[in-house]
Amino acid sequence: MTAYIATGITVDFSTLNADLLDVNHGGESADIVDVTHQKSAADLSDGWREKLAGLKDAGEVTLPCLFDPDATVPALATSATLTVTWPSATTNKFSCSAILSCTGVAASLGHKMVQDLTLTLTGLPNWAAS
Repeated sequence: MTAYIATGITVDFSTLNADLLDVNHGGESADIVDVTHQKSAADLSDGWREKLAGLKDAGEVTLPCLFDPDATVPALATSATLTVTWPSATTNKFSCSAILSCTGVAASLGHKMVQDLTLTLTGLPNWAAS
Protein backbone atom coordinates (compact mmCIF):
# COMPACT_ATOMS: atom_id res chain seq x y z
CA MET A 1 0.00 0.00 0.00
CA THR A 2 1.19 3.49 -0.82
CA ALA A 3 0.50 6.28 1.66
CA TYR A 4 0.43 9.95 0.75
CA ILE A 5 0.89 13.07 2.82
CA ALA A 6 -1.80 15.73 2.31
CA THR A 7 0.33 18.56 0.97
CA GLY A 8 0.18 20.20 -2.42
CA ILE A 9 -3.53 19.52 -3.01
CA THR A 10 -5.04 22.01 -5.45
CA VAL A 11 -8.69 22.93 -5.93
CA ASP A 12 -10.27 24.62 -8.91
CA PHE A 13 -13.80 26.01 -8.54
CA SER A 14 -15.10 29.08 -10.36
CA THR A 15 -13.21 32.19 -9.20
CA LEU A 16 -11.93 30.68 -5.93
CA ASN A 17 -8.53 32.11 -5.08
CA ALA A 18 -7.87 31.44 -1.39
CA ASP A 19 -5.24 29.70 0.73
CA LEU A 20 -6.62 26.18 1.07
CA LEU A 21 -6.13 24.39 4.40
CA ASP A 22 -8.01 21.10 3.96
CA VAL A 23 -10.32 19.17 1.65
CA ASN A 24 -13.10 17.26 3.40
CA HIS A 25 -15.39 15.01 1.37
CA GLY A 26 -18.10 13.53 3.57
CA GLY A 27 -18.55 10.61 1.17
CA GLU A 28 -21.02 9.35 -1.35
CA SER A 29 -24.24 7.59 -0.39
CA ALA A 30 -27.16 5.69 -1.85
CA ASP A 31 -30.77 5.79 -0.74
CA ILE A 32 -32.20 2.46 0.33
CA VAL A 33 -35.89 2.12 -0.52
CA ASP A 34 -38.09 -0.21 1.50
CA VAL A 35 -40.32 -2.07 -1.00
CA THR A 36 -41.78 -4.60 1.43
CA HIS A 37 -45.38 -5.39 0.51
CA GLN A 38 -48.08 -7.93 1.35
CA LYS A 39 -46.87 -10.41 -1.28
CA SER A 40 -43.14 -10.09 -0.52
CA ALA A 41 -40.96 -13.20 -0.57
CA ALA A 42 -41.45 -15.98 1.97
CA ASP A 43 -38.71 -14.41 4.12
CA LEU A 44 -41.27 -11.80 5.17
CA SER A 45 -42.79 -14.41 7.47
CA ASP A 46 -39.46 -14.36 9.35
CA GLY A 47 -39.63 -10.58 9.74
CA TRP A 48 -37.20 -9.57 6.95
CA ARG A 49 -37.88 -6.47 4.86
CA GLU A 50 -37.35 -6.26 1.10
CA LYS A 51 -35.22 -3.32 -0.10
CA LEU A 52 -33.80 -1.86 -3.31
CA ALA A 53 -31.01 0.59 -4.00
CA GLY A 54 -32.39 4.04 -4.82
CA LEU A 55 -30.83 7.28 -6.00
CA LYS A 56 -27.17 8.02 -5.31
CA ASP A 57 -25.80 11.23 -3.82
CA ALA A 58 -22.24 12.53 -4.42
CA GLY A 59 -22.31 14.34 -1.06
CA GLU A 60 -20.59 17.56 -0.05
CA VAL A 61 -17.05 18.88 0.01
CA THR A 62 -15.98 21.38 2.66
CA LEU A 63 -12.98 23.58 1.94
CA PRO A 64 -11.54 25.32 5.01
CA CYS A 65 -9.39 28.25 3.81
CA LEU A 66 -7.47 31.00 5.53
CA PHE A 67 -9.90 33.91 5.82
CA ASP A 68 -8.80 36.93 3.82
CA PRO A 69 -11.41 39.63 3.18
CA ASP A 70 -9.54 40.51 -0.03
CA ALA A 71 -9.47 36.94 -1.41
CA THR A 72 -11.64 36.07 -4.39
CA VAL A 73 -14.44 33.75 -3.30
CA PRO A 74 -17.37 32.79 -5.55
CA ALA A 75 -20.81 34.09 -4.64
CA LEU A 76 -23.21 31.86 -2.72
CA ALA A 77 -25.17 29.54 -5.07
CA THR A 78 -22.45 29.67 -7.76
CA SER A 79 -22.52 26.52 -9.93
CA ALA A 80 -19.29 25.27 -11.52
CA THR A 81 -17.11 22.19 -11.87
CA LEU A 82 -15.07 21.36 -8.78
CA THR A 83 -11.71 19.75 -9.55
CA VAL A 84 -9.45 18.46 -6.78
CA THR A 85 -5.95 17.36 -7.77
CA TRP A 86 -4.46 14.98 -5.20
CA PRO A 87 -0.76 14.95 -4.28
CA SER A 88 0.40 11.80 -6.00
CA ALA A 89 2.78 10.76 -8.73
CA THR A 90 -0.19 9.67 -10.86
CA THR A 91 -1.87 13.12 -10.60
CA ASN A 92 -5.24 11.60 -9.84
CA LYS A 93 -8.14 14.04 -9.86
CA PHE A 94 -11.63 14.19 -8.49
CA SER A 95 -14.18 16.30 -10.36
CA CYS A 96 -17.90 16.88 -10.12
CA SER A 97 -20.45 19.60 -10.79
CA ALA A 98 -20.97 21.57 -7.58
CA ILE A 99 -22.93 24.43 -6.05
CA LEU A 100 -21.49 26.70 -3.36
CA SER A 101 -24.17 26.06 -0.74
CA CYS A 102 -22.75 27.47 2.49
CA THR A 103 -20.04 29.85 3.71
CA GLY A 104 -18.94 30.68 7.21
CA VAL A 105 -16.07 32.29 9.10
CA ALA A 106 -14.47 31.23 12.39
CA ALA A 107 -12.40 33.88 14.17
CA SER A 108 -11.33 32.65 17.62
CA LEU A 109 -9.30 35.06 19.77
CA GLY A 110 -5.60 34.57 19.14
CA HIS A 111 -6.04 31.98 16.37
CA LYS A 112 -5.99 32.06 12.59
CA MET A 113 -9.25 33.09 10.95
CA VAL A 114 -10.79 30.36 8.79
CA GLN A 115 -13.49 30.53 6.15
CA ASP A 116 -15.37 27.30 5.40
CA LEU A 117 -16.84 26.88 1.94
CA THR A 118 -19.31 24.02 1.53
CA LEU A 119 -19.90 22.71 -1.98
CA THR A 120 -22.89 20.48 -2.60
CA LEU A 121 -22.01 18.00 -5.34
CA THR A 122 -24.51 17.25 -8.07
CA GLY A 123 -24.49 14.50 -10.66
CA LEU A 124 -21.90 11.82 -11.33
CA PRO A 125 -18.51 12.31 -9.62
CA ASN A 126 -15.40 11.39 -11.60
CA TRP A 127 -12.45 9.72 -9.86
CA ALA A 128 -9.82 9.36 -12.57
CA ALA A 129 -6.21 9.97 -13.50
CA SER A 130 -5.67 13.18 -15.40
